[in-house]
Amino acid sequence: METWLQDLRFGVRTLRRTPLATGVALLILALGIGANTAIFSVISGVLLEPLPYPRPERLILAIDSAPRHGFPSFASSPPNFRDWREQNRSFQTLDAYDSECYNLAGGARPVAVQGAAVSGDFFRTLGVMPLHGRFFRPEDDRPGAEPVAVVSYDLWRSTFGADPGLVGRRIQLDGRARTVIGIAPRGLAFPRRAAVWLPLALDYAKEGRGGHYLVVLGRLKPGVTLPQAQADMSAIAARLERLYPVTNTAWGVRLEPLLDRMIADVKPALVLLERAVWVVLLIACANVANLLLARTSSRGRELAVRAALGAGRRRLIRQVVSESVVLFTGGGALGLAFAWAGTRALLAVNPDAIPRAEAVGLDGRVLLYTLAVSLVSGVLVGLVPALSAAGGRLYASLREGGRAVAGGQRSRLLRHGLVMGEVALALALLITAGLLLRSFARLQAVRPGFEPRGVITAVLSLPDVKYPDEARQAQFFAQLLPRVQSLPGVAHAATVFPLPLSGDNYVLSFAVAGRPTPAPTEVPRANVVAISPDYFHTMAIPLLAGRAFTDQDRIGSLPVLIVNRVMARKIWPGESPLGKRITFDPPADPKARWLTVVGLVGDVRAAALSKEPASQAYWPQLQRPFGEVALVLRTSRPPALLVPPVREAVQALDRELPLDRVQALETVVAASLAGSRVKTLLIGVFGALALLLAAVGIYGLVSYTVAQRTHEIGIRVALGAGHRAVQGMVIGQGMGLVAAGLAAGLALAWAAAGLVADQLFEVSATDPLTWAGVPLVLAAVALLANWLPARRATRVDPLETLRAE
Repeated sequence: METWLQDLRFGVRTLRRTPLATGVALLILALGIGANTAIFSVISGVLLEPLPYPRPERLILAIDSAPRHGFPSFASSPPNFRDWREQNRSFQTLDAYDSECYNLAGGARPVAVQGAAVSGDFFRTLGVMPLHGRFFRPEDDRPGAEPVAVVSYDLWRSTFGADPGLVGRRIQLDGRARTVIGIAPRGLAFPRRAAVWLPLALDYAKEGRGGHYLVVLGRLKPGVTLPQAQADMSAIAARLERLYPVTNTAWGVRLEPLLDRMIADVKPALVLLERAVWVVLLIACANVANLLLARTSSRGRELAVRAALGAGRRRLIRQVVSESVVLFTGGGALGLAFAWAGTRALLAVNPDAIPRAEAVGLDGRVLLYTLAVSLVSGVLVGLVPALSAAGGRLYASLREGGRAVAGGQRSRLLRHGLVMGEVALALALLITAGLLLRSFARLQAVRPGFEPRGVITAVLSLPDVKYPDEARQAQFFAQLLPRVQSLPGVAHAATVFPLPLSGDNYVLSFAVAGRPTPAPTEVPRANVVAISPDYFHTMAIPLLAGRAFTDQDRIGSLPVLIVNRVMARKIWPGESPLGKRITFDPPADPKARWLTVVGLVGDVRAAALSKEPASQAYWPQLQRPFGEVALVLRTSRPPALLVPPVREAVQALDRELPLDRVQALETVVAASLAGSRVKTLLIGVFGALALLLAAVGIYGLVSYTVAQRTHEIGIRVALGAGHRAVQGMVIGQGMGLVAAGLAAGLALAWAAAGLVADQLFEVSATDPLTWAGVPLVLAAVALLANWLPARRATRVDPLETLRAE
């Protein structure tokens, strides 16, 4: 142990003798290890950190699944949930929830809070206990029960001043007084950052099997495996399919661990970024290995003297490896600072793009990972020059006055191989980054079918207690829109639900008049959108045929509908949809409401910019209103100036109604691309870092080669070689290594491109522009890295060289 400490202390002293070279190596390692640590901190918090509940691996989501209907993952209907809960033999508890937004009144100004309506054993399923009070009991989760609520720890502190006396008091939620029965423990905000929970209180007599809106969560019984539970639930789904063929044909159930579902969207991107930072780290390690090879070669005489004085081969190897470990440990420490800054910047840019962002940080697991990466990399990289030197012609260094290179030809081949590897790895990463950048550029250029510039949005949610029927909801919006429309700077005003690209959707099956009833798996479906008359003008969606809605399209008038081009072509190919009729009710029902198509509009990418437009059917908000809508305003004024008068207009009609999620529509569009943007930005940064490190590696090798061949170059110049000849010789040899690295890199890039093919949008994994342009850019940078030391080689004075010799 004492010998190791001596070697480490000697390594520190040795590195301090060359502060510039040591500083460069530390910076290279800090970049490589820092990038690796930053991404691992995100992976640790998002993918590896268990959910903050007891036995979180036993928490399973039960998902309705109907691939033949086009719904591989879908919410559950209340009757299906009831049957699953009563008939399963695999779950201790099985609960359902529905995420909602509630209006909290009673303060200086009403506010909207995120929440959820949950079934009775929801908190028991999670395995949590209240901080104060109690959670729901079975009697709370029944229609007509006393209205109660559970409040989150954060809401309790921020809104109610952490008052323990809140339990037992009443608060106003959605226009109804509810008794607070409990305060949730700190950190509980499930689902979707919920701040308040209410009983679900399902009235199954009023629920149909075709209404899918519940998320079902269960806790497996001890000893039950996921495959066993899946077989159990699949058998139940098969029975329900036989009993209810109209609604359940081809509908099954799929079980998925809760954590897997939460990270499903972000996991491929994190895996890709993890591979990218490992490439950056490998390039950084190759750079430092080359630097250490050069240092060890220049110390050939010193090592030979130590060997002559009795130092064994193992001791010499340990000495060189110790210096490498010291260097990598220092680089790791500096890399932690880079990782801390990088992680904070990433979370600050768009925290919503990363699920479980609150778990991301430099905790003990991340520190141990960084230490392990630093030590293992330091040992492995240190062995490269150590073995080369210990196996070299050490005693020849004494005979030749120290000019001989320790390791000789082997060391030179190693240096060349490392540079070729750097170029190959950099090219593979750069081509991958180029493909993703091209893909994201294509995605950004997609026209969504509406014009987001100059439009602001805000969410309004009418509580059922105050607006219990469609007539009162329609009356509110009929009074609100003229008030908002008359505000200075507002050109058009409308309401819509759901707002395009907001993540919400409302899918209904329908029947077409005059056509036979199709098989259950062939029933047509459409995304239904409720809009006010001026919506198409406000959003700049083109009206292609027929008419838009008017104020006369209200409750009691002829039910009407407007369809988009995709739906018209799919349902009435080669025909005009105008005058055609459909119903979203069972067609055999005498009370079915048949809607007449009065207009045809352009297509909108409502689900995502990367997805083709689907069938969309618009109905009048004043004829069949939704209680929750987005208010959309086309204006030339900044949102901050328009919010106060709009809020006044809303609260002039209802003082307890808050204006929520006020933002520009461009922000909504940008948020829909947040995940792709962060992934592309990071892969681009890592690609640029790989390019920089590869250039530094090439520059370092060629500079070292020029320094070693100063005597030879001087003789060549003395014999008449011109500057161009010398420059061409140096550049030619360097670019030969680059060419070999590019050839190997193309093979690596071919394999890497296949891994990201499913993440590309309208760009092939063999995109010619990327595959031609990226190698040219890398070659140009490599040429510059060769030219700088080659230019210095032409300044060698042959007289000085010969005199020194």
